[in-house]
Amino acid sequence: MYRKIWVFVKKNVDDIMPPMMGSKIALKEWAVLVEALAGGKQLLLIRKGGIHDPEAAFQLEQREFFLYPTFEHQQEVYVRPEFRALFRSAEQAGKEGGTHVALQLYAGVAYEKQIKDPLALAGLEKYHIWSRHFLEERSRYKPEHPTWVLMLRAYRLLQPIRQPVRPEYAGCKSWVELSEDISLEGAQPVLDNQRFRAALEEISSRL
Repeated sequence: MYRKIWVFVKKNVDDIMPPMMGSKIALKEWAVLVEALAGGKQLLLIRKGGIHDPEAAFQLEQREFFLYPTFEHQQEVYVRPEFRALFRSAEQAGKEGGTHVALQLYAGVAYEKQIKDPLALAGLEKYHIWSRHFLEERSRYKPEHPTWVLMLRAYRLLQPIRQPVRPEYAGCKSWVELSEDISLEGAQPVLDNQRFRAALEEISSRL
């Protein structure tokens, strides 16, 4: 069985949602962003949808999920210079992983909003590692689709769990279903409550 955890909701940052059960669903995200989330350097994700998503548009199908690190489409130029070493470290870990990936984070969506232009995040650099070049490219990509901004409350697993890279996980898709249960026993939030509340208040007020 999964250990229950809690997440903040945007309606009242002083309230804590009742515990919710984990799932076997994982959201695919760049490995460098997963590393940044694990280190508290990244709180935001932006999504427009993968080629193999329904109608090629992102949908928030789950509010709690594991983070599945992927290396598709991530490029060093997409992160700011001070995070290029983190990018190279994540790339090297992926090469050494071979036929497996390491899952280290479980997350809950604490805040979500659909925005017209990813460049709205240009003033929130302390909550993400993306370069302006990346935001500009996202702005031009599929302009007919809104951009989802997700703020995550990330929890670090007690031990990273190695998962095989299965054929059904491949491709430009957002969501995958894991083949086995993963225990959340001992998972700890990356950021303490005070820092997370402050970030949530700022991000929600700016967006």
